[in-house]
Amino acid sequence: MLFKNKNTGLTWEVTHPDHIKRCKKDANYEEVKPVKKEADEKKEAPKKQSRKQSK
Repeated sequence: MLFKNKNTGLTWEVTHPDHIKRCKKDANYEEVKPVKKEADEKKEAPKKQSRKQSK
């Protein structure tokens, strides 16, 4: 789960169940949904093979 610290603006990935409970109860943290970036989408596209030119 991802949590954003409202004071600092930092987003943390939290995986430990006890830590998740603490973040949910803390008013300084809010749960955020992961955002898929355009760069990630470009990585998924098939890449063209480059040909090396010999001299």
